[in-house]
Amino acid sequence: MAMTLTVTGQEIEVGVEVEEEVGVQKVIEHAGLTREEIFLTRTQQDYYVVNDIITKKTIFIDMNKTMEYFMKSLSYYNRPLAVATKEALLKARKDKKRYYVSIVGGGDTPEHSFGARNNVYKVDEYTNGKYTIFYVGPDGRIFQDHYQSGDYGQLGRDGVSFEHSVKTFGAIDIKKAVNRATKADRAFDWRVTLQFPDMRPEIIIFDTFMQYEEWFNRERIPEKYTKLKKIPVDLDFPKIELSNKE
Repeated sequence: MAMTLTVTGQEIEVGVEVEEEVGVQKVIEHAGLTREEIFLTRTQQDYYVVNDIITKKTIFIDMNKTMEYFMKSLSYYNRPLAVATKEALLKARKDKKRYYVSIVGGGDTPEHSFGARNNVYKVDEYTNGKYTIFYVGPDGRIFQDHYQSGDYGQLGRDGVSFEHSVKTFGAIDIKKAVNRATKADRAFDWRVTLQFPDMRPEIIIFDTFMQYEEWFNRERIPEKYTKLKKIPVDLDFPKIELSNKE
């Protein structure tokens, strides 16, 4: 629910200041970022998105950290593949080009199944069709990982996925981010002041940052006409006209 406040005068002075400012540098140091923190940083980085089904919070994991979790998962679940992937990463950085990691299979050679102890992998400059698991780029990124938890044991699917590795090895960082988002939603509301030329100021208050973000993406009002503040939920507002908007 969003609450709309219409101010009857041209001058508006609610007398509310942000109780705390989240430092951008401090935010960037988190492995997992909340919606609010992503909004504050406004970086052009890529993130792996995790949706927590219990709290319904969305957490964004920096792709560099995602790669770190992924390599930990490889080393734990499939050591031979981890060794081949590290070899591919070294070659890609040195030669500044893409390398593919594939499983050796086909013909009279059995491919593999999850849990096998004799899987053989190779690094090549070219893809090997269905036998290619993923490729790595010169920037150290791993691409084309489209496997999901539960796909283990199928051809080309070696018990590894970004989803599984992030949720397993990044569980602590995800939990910390979820707790920060939950705490912020309980302790603060988000107040938007709309001020268009020759119009009365209007205040809209959102219970959570996600509600504000949904409104922002839907309305697409230029930021020069809006002012956003994070306010404690227990503030007493001056007497002004109120109307509830669902």
